[in-house]
Amino acid sequence: MRDMEEYIVFIEFLELFQSQLVEDPIRGRMDVIHHIFYEKFPETNVPDIGNFMSYVNEFNDLCGYALEFEGSTVAPVLVNVVWDRVELLENALVGTRNKPKIQQQLTSEPSSENKENKLTLSLKKLLEEPFVSVLQLYSKGFDLSYNRLDELLKAKTSFSILMTEKIKLKTEFKKGPEVCEDANHCNILSNAIFNKSGLNAKNANIEQKQAHTLLQQNKHLQSTDAYKCSQTKVHFLPIFNANTDLYLGDCSYLDTCHKLKSCRYLHYFTLKPSNNFQPLPANERLQRISYVDHDFTIGDCFTEYTRKLTPPQWINCDIREFPFPVLGKFAAIVADPAWDIHMSLPYGTWKDLELMHLPMNELQDEGIILLWVTGRSLEIGRKALTTWGYKISDELIWVKLNQLKRTIVTGRTGHWLNHSKEHLLMGLKGNPVWVNRKVDVDVIVSGTRETSRKPDEVYDIVDRIVGKYARKLEIFGRDHNVRPGWFTIGNQVTGTTIYEPDVQKRYNEYKESRNKS
Repeated sequence: MRDMEEYIVFIEFLELFQSQLVEDPIRGRMDVIHHIFYEKFPETNVPDIGNFMSYVNEFNDLCGYALEFEGSTVAPVLVNVVWDRVELLENALVGTRNKPKIQQQLTSEPSSENKENKLTLSLKKLLEEPFVSVLQLYSKGFDLSYNRLDELLKAKTSFSILMTEKIKLKTEFKKGPEVCEDANHCNILSNAIFNKSGLNAKNANIEQKQAHTLLQQNKHLQSTDAYKCSQTKVHFLPIFNANTDLYLGDCSYLDTCHKLKSCRYLHYFTLKPSNNFQPLPANERLQRISYVDHDFTIGDCFTEYTRKLTPPQWINCDIREFPFPVLGKFAAIVADPAWDIHMSLPYGTWKDLELMHLPMNELQDEGIILLWVTGRSLEIGRKALTTWGYKISDELIWVKLNQLKRTIVTGRTGHWLNHSKEHLLMGLKGNPVWVNRKVDVDVIVSGTRETSRKPDEVYDIVDRIVGKYARKLEIFGRDHNVRPGWFTIGNQVTGTTIYEPDVQKRYNEYKESRNKS
């Protein structure tokens, strides 16, 4: 049994902090309480949590279990102190009570000659002991409430503010043409181009220049307002033929319809304005970019001073057999596999296990991967990312628009529901502190194009996340995917073009070894 004076020390400790022990920020955690107690009263000889809990249990037995705990015996949490019982124990021990020297030191005012040294030691403890710091700040009137902490956590950092502003200044804004909402204009222009020129849905795939030439030739068939409007706004001109049934309404697939010659639904020709809008002139862009691009960088990220933007690179290959180490490492990877969705498709598909066994670990030490998945392959895609060593960090959704910039209500895929969207899973590998976070949203609203062609906005998002000059790879790509700064591989790209000398060397060695074998 300990000396009674040691328990008086604990009573003084309880009185000193009172309700702070069970409230924020301590919330009754005995490891924190032990830390504070031993800092204040080291002479009690409870250096570790085990000794301290024995000491507390002995004290609790003496005072009739004034300390109320919750949780397990291994990690109890103090939830309440019954002060009446503590006071009874204090009165019983008051006859033997002598105020400990440590308590006198806590309440005495330091002399003027030692005040500076005491202040230095206090500041040092504030930096070294976070729990003591919180209590001292709380006692001095600092706002340590949850609301204040929540405000601090939600506040934007200088990093995110500067990066957002940099992206705004570096992004070229192109003013797009307006869309004419006057249905009468569209009918007049359609009549001038198609009906009076002998064109119909079978040969409606004409060039914009030819369409405007026909408008000029048939100018007498149009109103002045309609013709002027065709020069500045986009018009969706209805295409009529012998099969068209106006009562059926618009075709769900519109310009992506595979049966345009025989389809009975209504289709449209997109007439763009004759004075096509161009990007802002170079002098105007320079006025918007008021500082040089390298005045704010992220650690050792790539910039135009350490790495130039490479031209488009691609390799025609069978991904099942191609050795990935030839390509080197990449900061970002985009993959659009030909998932087997159990439907008739105009291209070959992969089995789930074939994709799962791809050696993706050979392409990336740390960075991001974006994997396109269908409704059926959503869970398979998640499993694939985990198998490849990635942590699923986010998901983007592409909401599909048709030719008229409306959401698609019927689709070619889906066994039970019409699929009007696609999913893009984002995986994270390693700890890439150099990536830009919270600069984009997780929804892309964009029009459909050729079969399996994805929106270009994805590439802009990747550029903003990993940097324009970082190495980026697209797997299962096609000719329309190739772009500056990107490497594209797949069996649907034409030929092979490589500009990086080290990749070219490894590729030549690979080809030589294949020829020898």
